Amino acid sequence: MIRGRFGADWDWLLVMALLTSVELIWWFIVWRLGVAPAPFTGTYLALAAGGLALALVLRLALRLGPIAAPWPSIAAGTLLVAIGASVFLPLKYAIPHQIPFWLDRPLAAAERALFGSHPWQLLNRLLGWATTPVDWTYGCWLPTQLLVMFLVMLSRPSQAKSRALIAYSLAWFLLGAIGAVLLSSAGPLFYDRAFGGSEFEPLTETLRSRGAWFALTESDRMWASVSADEPGLIAGISAMPSIHVAISLWLVLAARTMTPRLFVAAFAYFILIWVGSVQLGWHYASDGLVGAIGMLVVWWLAGLRRTGGSRPTIASAEAAGHR
Repeated sequence: MIRGRFGADWDWLLVMALLTSVELIWWFIVWRLGVAPAPFTGTYLALAAGGLALALVLRLALRLGPIAAPWPSIAAGTLLVAIGASVFLPLKYAIPHQIPFWLDRPLAAAERALFGSHPWQLLNRLLGWATTPVDWTYGCWLPTQLLVMFLVMLSRPSQAKSRALIAYSLAWFLLGAIGAVLLSSAGPLFYDRAFGGSEFEPLTETLRSRGAWFALTESDRMWASVSADEPGLIAGISAMPSIHVAISLWLVLAARTMTPRLFVAAFAYFILIWVGSVQLGWHYASDGLVGAIGMLVVWWLAGLRRTGGSRPTIASAEAAGHR
């Protein structure tokens, strides 16, 4: 009965619901232990609704035709995204309380030995002139990927759509939640504040001189939230694996299977985010590598339930629906 209302969207909705349920149980446990704050569920419901509305407007602007997905699926998916995002931040905030940051020192030392200096320094010599636009592009990553996710959600049900949304959900859970706890690390921007010393002091000085306003402002806000134990809407620190790089690669994989004409643009964006994550000090270079490999594994897992036959793209499926 319930499955019939969602049709072919049932597969990805079921996975998203199961993972969200596990996250809620996980959050409840760490919240009861006193190491995770309460989620801003109402705020994230409003943000998800805003993201959906923006995707609807963009869909009309691009003349993609009437909404192709059933509205019960859209409503349920939006609700699950909002709830999942609202508990993800408290879980991220609780990372060092569950497993203290342990990977930064060996990662920083290994990369310095491998490259002869910290990777951000090499990138600054090559791309220092582009620091400000890279900073703003990186700062827009969250609304960008959220908008694409909603555009996928609004598309006609298909195997390609289900695989993309299952992979999206798995990536946030397996890489952004479980992986971040097991590979607990803060990242170069927080290294000196977490461990003392001045190893990455030149990084902050360079970012300040280059006008990387977003990286400096947001990192200061995040650290203040942690040090004062007053989590806000933006809270929680984790570096390995890079969920920014992982989800940016998801954009590439989704474009390849659903909207091939956007593949080159998506791949360029993926490279920019990976480079920016290192240049701006949010991540070590290896964070992106692990995030990318993890995303490829997640994409493979999401495709295990596929059946035989061709996989329709958004363009082909919706064109067929309008004949």
